[in-house]
Amino acid sequence: MRDMIAWVRRQRLFGLEFICGSDVRTVGEALLHDARAPTGHWRSVVTPNVDHLVRYSRHPAERRVAESAHFVLADGMPVVWASTWLRRPLGDRIAGSDLFAYLWRRLMEERRPILVIAGNDEVVRRLRDEYPAAAFIVPPIFRVDDDAAVDALVSEIHARISADPVEFVMIGMSMPKHHLLAARLSALPTPEQGGPVLLLFGASAELYVGLQRRAPVWMQRHGLEWLFRLVQNPRQMAKRYLVDDLAFLGIVWRERRRSSGSNRQ
Repeated sequence: MRDMIAWVRRQRLFGLEFICGSDVRTVGEALLHDARAPTGHWRSVVTPNVDHLVRYSRHPAERRVAESAHFVLADGMPVVWASTWLRRPLGDRIAGSDLFAYLWRRLMEERRPILVIAGNDEVVRRLRDEYPAAAFIVPPIFRVDDDAAVDALVSEIHARISADPVEFVMIGMSMPKHHLLAARLSALPTPEQGGPVLLLFGASAELYVGLQRRAPVWMQRHGLEWLFRLVQNPRQMAKRYLVDDLAFLGIVWRERRRSSGSNRQ
């Protein structure tokens, strides 16, 4: 059976094939369908927001993960607004945290296998209380430039899913780390039973179990989640949101110029 991505609409934007005109339920059911169809290749789901797109412009290895992703979902209202201004509308935002919550509940309902790479033991405890059949790995703290630590974790994940097949691997780590792990895993042969779907969902599990606070719905709708996070953690977030992410304006402007150039040809 063909992957359901064949029936999901896509829109090319910022050099990526975004899913467009869909909602969390539609995307979730498509992924649940696809995960049951064994393949000989790895499939990743990425959820670019402004931070991601800025990093993609500066880190080619991370960008390659997104370019080859099974699903690319717009997680961030500024990305959705930019798509409308660029006359290539994506429709509604699909947040990774919302999609994780949907998939987690559906996996519990159907008793389907998932491996969660969790950031800490408390996430594992709370998720395991809900779904004891899920598998978990809590890696030690590591840096992305520590090749030995990264290789050890990739080997552990690959060994685990080869011995105990799963349909999904949810990597609950920072963007640089989960993109790096996806790239390293994708360079390996898939397990004999086929490659699982890699969900690069960052802090979604921590938000789901209540270890991190999410912005109120009205702030999400108005694209103000960045402000909520900035107030919560100004020391860590100030440079990202007030300095680094300004590069997104240039990314959007260059995309507009490319589009205008293509239309004139």
